[in-house]
Amino acid sequence: MVEKVAEQDSEGTIFIGAGVEFKGDMTVPGCASVDGKFEGVLKAKSLIVGQSGNVSGQISVETAEVRGTVGDHLTVQSKLIVRSTGSISGAVSYSKIMVEEGGELAGTIEKIAQSAADAKVVALKTGAE
Repeated sequence: MVEKVAEQDSEGTIFIGAGVEFKGDMTVPGCASVDGKFEGVLKAKSLIVGQSGNVSGQISVETAEVRGTVGDHLTVQSKLIVRSTGSISGAVSYSKIMVEEGGELAGTIEKIAQSAADAKVVALKTGAE
């Protein structure tokens, strides 16, 4: 029974481990966790970038927690958390943000109006983007 619970919790998720590199486009209905390197287009419900993680490209998620490095274009419809070891550069759009002491942001940073964020989330869920 414990295995079934673990399977349900991990359904719709992907984990890119340390030392693994992935280039391409990916749509993840759940959580994308990156400790390795991802480059390309990523759409996911949530993104977790570990300390050794490096994510770049066109990234669009509902929530993100960054402990590693994110570059290029990051759009977070709900909450963006940048931990003390996290670094984000490029164009960043967010609805809510929290940056721990030591966390870094560089580039173009834009707050998304809540009504626009809600409309975009609905579009992502229905595939009508």
